[in-house]
Amino acid sequence: MLLHLIRHAKTDQESPTGKDFDRELLPRGWKQCAELSTYLIGELDYTTCRVVCSSAKRTRQTLEGLSANFSEEETDFTEELYLCSVKTYLKLIWQENHPDDLVLIGHNFGISDLANYFLDTQIELRTAEYICIEFPFDSWDETFQSNGILKSHFRPSAR
Repeated sequence: MLLHLIRHAKTDQESPTGKDFDRELLPRGWKQCAELSTYLIGELDYTTCRVVCSSAKRTRQTLEGLSANFSEEETDFTEELYLCSVKTYLKLIWQENHPDDLVLIGHNFGISDLANYFLDTQIELRTAEYICIEFPFDSWDETFQSNGILKSHFRPSAR
């Protein structure tokens, strides 16, 4: 089983509404998405992935920037992943009742904490950064701390 973690791409510091939830990608963020999208073509089997994405504007736009790779129709959007903690991510993962690969598109610091939890390391995902963690199990509820194996790691260079 593979867990694919993606932090949203580079955003504006403010939104038109003044709400953090509504912050939009900057041109640099769209470039990051294009670069990441190209990388993911060789990394993911899109036919066996379940995608769960925070419903915030910036994560939705990041998914849109990766649209060559994913279909919005096959994506679950949830406000629960908006700025959540590692505990929320773990709860979501452990409730998955399928052996399909899982793609999570979210925010720091929860998504970085999740990578650290499974890899027993200290990493802070930057914007549009991607990590793939492999597990030697057939069920998501078998995963636990420090039992993931880093399969791949990519950070777009777009500036």
